[in-house]
Amino acid sequence: MTDLHDYDLAIVGGGMVGTALALLCRRANPAWRIALIDPEPPVASAAPARPSFDSRATAVSAGSAQCFVSLGAWDPLSASAAPIHQVHISDKGYLPGQRIDRTEHGVEALGYVVPNRSIGAALAERLSEQSAIESLTAAVEKVEFGAEAARLTLDSGESVTAKLVVVADGAHSALRDRLGIAVRERQYGQRAVVANVRVSKNHHNSAYERFTDQGPLALLPLADPRELALVWTRPENTPEPSDDSAFLAELQRRFGYRLGRFEAVSPRADYPLALREAAEQVRSRLAVMGNAAHSLHPVAGQGFNLALRDCVVLAECLASAKDPGILACLQAYERARLSDQQLTAYLSHSMVKLFTSANPAAVTLRHSGLLAMELLAPLKTGFSRQMMGLTGVHYA
Repeated sequence: MTDLHDYDLAIVGGGMVGTALALLCRRANPAWRIALIDPEPPVASAAPARPSFDSRATAVSAGSAQCFVSLGAWDPLSASAAPIHQVHISDKGYLPGQRIDRTEHGVEALGYVVPNRSIGAALAERLSEQSAIESLTAAVEKVEFGAEAARLTLDSGESVTAKLVVVADGAHSALRDRLGIAVRERQYGQRAVVANVRVSKNHHNSAYERFTDQGPLALLPLADPRELALVWTRPENTPEPSDDSAFLAELQRRFGYRLGRFEAVSPRADYPLALREAAEQVRSRLAVMGNAAHSLHPVAGQGFNLALRDCVVLAECLASAKDPGILACLQAYERARLSDQQLTAYLSHSMVKLFTSANPAAVTLRHSGLLAMELLAPLKTGFSRQMMGLTGVHYA
């Protein structure tokens, strides 16, 4: 066995979260040497998409957009990023619903919808400019923790040492499991059907969150004024329409005609849904990030945005650290993030439970909640700023 290099930071997982964290930590600590380790080679703009840089789109909050700007990665995204000017929240069969508008908050956009492939290419472009970040195409088979560093054994038989190891390899993280970190899991009995759809009317950069008797249905504007990204939550045992015309007809029944007719749908993907939270996020010389730390229901589109806020704060906490793996430093990060993490997970989980229940009391409560948000400006403002990621994290 041979040692490749000694690093200050080794990030296991080269997807959107791992790459963003590497760039943020490089900016905070220019002298650091950082390893970004993933079995897939680094993504490039002309290369086939890796699993986390697929054909799906991500709802990027206003705060997350600020983070991309600070990293110099927003300009390459701007051409494919569709701004969200309004969000319409409604419960099928009931009015009035609730509307959040950018003008109420004095922002250019409430958020943006960006293809994952574009995010991957923009981050990869920034990564290629950082000589102090080394991408290693390998899988991590074992991690051994010592008093001053951790040793990572790669599937090539070689090894890497690092003062801090970050596990960011996804919701089903094999490394997290091998390290014996338990996961609290709540199954929703639902799956998310993800696709792009074409409609007959201009979406005017409006996003829609429609709660139906089967589950939440989200439509997010894309750069083309008649195309939207669809995330449709359905019960696991619901038969899936076999052909596109039947699928579009059912979607039309559930959503209505606010966007005119649904005319076409892209190939569909299907994902089972659960709330997963790691029982431990930090240990001495270890941090768990991204979906490996908390994987949320997509109802509020907060998973990636929460993870990016975690990355920003971790980089801030490590900015002045002589030894990034010291437990006290990592615990300070954990304390700083706990409130936002708990609130975001709670809001996501509560929206799912409340808006999928047919119980008359739950129906009354959710309609009262929507009405209260429409009438009470502070409540609406607080909810909106939480969803926009503008609650106490400094992205510059």
